[in-house]
Amino acid sequence: MNGPDDAYLYVLGQGIPQSQDNPRVLQLAASKRARLRSWMAQAGFDGVVISRRDDFAWLTGGGDNRVLNNSEVGVGHLVVTAQRHYLVSHSMDASRLLEEQAPGQGYEPVELRWFQGDPRLEALKLAGRRAAADTCLQGTTQVSEELALLHHPLEELEIDRLRWLARKTGNLLEQIARHVQPGMTEAHIARQMQMALTQASIDLDVLIVGSDERIFKFRHPLPTEKHVEKYVLLHPAARRWGLHANVSRSLHFGRPDDPIRRAYRAAASIEGRVLALLKPGLGFAEILEHQKAWYGELGYPDEWQGHFQGGPTAYRVVEAGRCLGETRVLINQAFDWFITVTGAKVEELSLLTAKGVELASLGDTWPVMAVEIPQGQVLVPDLMVV
Repeated sequence: MNGPDDAYLYVLGQGIPQSQDNPRVLQLAASKRARLRSWMAQAGFDGVVISRRDDFAWLTGGGDNRVLNNSEVGVGHLVVTAQRHYLVSHSMDASRLLEEQAPGQGYEPVELRWFQGDPRLEALKLAGRRAAADTCLQGTTQVSEELALLHHPLEELEIDRLRWLARKTGNLLEQIARHVQPGMTEAHIARQMQMALTQASIDLDVLIVGSDERIFKFRHPLPTEKHVEKYVLLHPAARRWGLHANVSRSLHFGRPDDPIRRAYRAAASIEGRVLALLKPGLGFAEILEHQKAWYGELGYPDEWQGHFQGGPTAYRVVEAGRCLGETRVLINQAFDWFITVTGAKVEELSLLTAKGVELASLGDTWPVMAVEIPQGQVLVPDLMVV
């Protein structure tokens, strides 16, 4: 261990189960099934078919039903009814999913040979007359958004996992940032990020590396063969146990020009104000209205329109559309607020628990900026000047 962050991660990691058959995982999965069944009874459904990878991870306490990395839908389908629950898949995946991704959870296996048709159609037969599904499946009601609401609030193990994932991602991002040099290509830096995260058993759903004028030109500057000159934006959307930690960090070689510094300060200020505002019961639409006002106050009245403003995160990368509806902030919820001003972005993984708001992805050695709020100060990541 090399520093306080390493010690913190070590202690966090000691309490996190390494296998899906751990009693804490089994308890978490049982709690999710109970939550789903309660919702089913209220909504009037006999059964639900779960096929999406994010919903599978939520319902199994961190399992993964994938074979294809580039698909939102996995190869194992869960069916939950009032009294029973099944795992339906082709035979080449059935035993692996039961033994490694949902062991000890009581799923009854239903196997089809590869030539016997779509497992989802078999799952539909088990779901009952009034069936729902998290994908478009003929004969069911599509309830993907309703199920996403059930992902919150988070439970203790999920919060422990997110704390570890967020801090580990932030630390690895800092290590990469400190090795970036002018002349490197964006693609080379991206490969370094991917390797570092993969070695930590962390998957990537998004990987952004942009530099110089591309940061001003594009909100999502995916890595190219462009050579870095002075200014770099790094952003992974990291995933483990189905949970997400989305972090953005920026560095500049030499003193940044005033437009960069001004834009970054504005974005950081809004990030800090949102964190200070968070409390249970606050409407996400209210948060958006505050953000609009702050953008205007800081001299960027239209910038809120250029990018999603963020929202809750967990098993979905981010639910940015919550600010357009009527849902409200909960205790034990994770958030990804991505605040952008043309040329700058600030984004961290934050948690709201009974103890208050914590910036889970920010470690002890990245430079910070103090944002003044009525209650005092909020520390957020600053632009790293090298």
